[in-house]
Amino acid sequence: MKSKLLLFFLFFTATAATAQFNELVLRKNGIALKRFREGSVITLQTKLGMRYTGVIYLIQKDSIYFSGGGIHMRDVAVVYKKQKGRHRVLPVDGKTFLITNAGIPLFTAGLVISGEPFRQSLLGAIGLVYIPVALYNLQQLIFKANKRYRIGSKYDLQMLDFYPPEKVPEKNQ
Repeated sequence: MKSKLLLFFLFFTATAATAQFNELVLRKNGIALKRFREGSVITLQTKLGMRYTGVIYLIQKDSIYFSGGGIHMRDVAVVYKKQKGRHRVLPVDGKTFLITNAGIPLFTAGLVISGEPFRQSLLGAIGLVYIPVALYNLQQLIFKANKRYRIGSKYDLQMLDFYPPEKVPEKNQ
């Protein structure tokens, strides 16, 4: 009985104990839009025009550290919403898209058997498969563009430094 109680207590305390990491908060007019923690991916541009993309290694003393080096928070000019890159043309994987294409003749045959003209049946079946693909790509072009948050009057970065840096004792020689 004691071992079960001890096991339950250890399991309960192990799931409840988590540490909070330092955060970098992107705010718009004082309202938090996005939070970047240590270990999250960020894309930003400095005032000199250099662009950094990578995993945040450490946030400490008003600096953002990547695996290569650090950037002071006041040097950040632009934070990007997502990385530049190509988006998928199809909203589903290739196998699902091939299966939906195989359904076009079946749907057309069903409509022809029920008395609809062949041309209207074929156009309806093709529309059911390809109109969602066209709308998905239109949405990607309009709404999912690479948005830039320019740090200045509207957007700002705030650092939440929960853990002060460790003081390393100096060596006396």
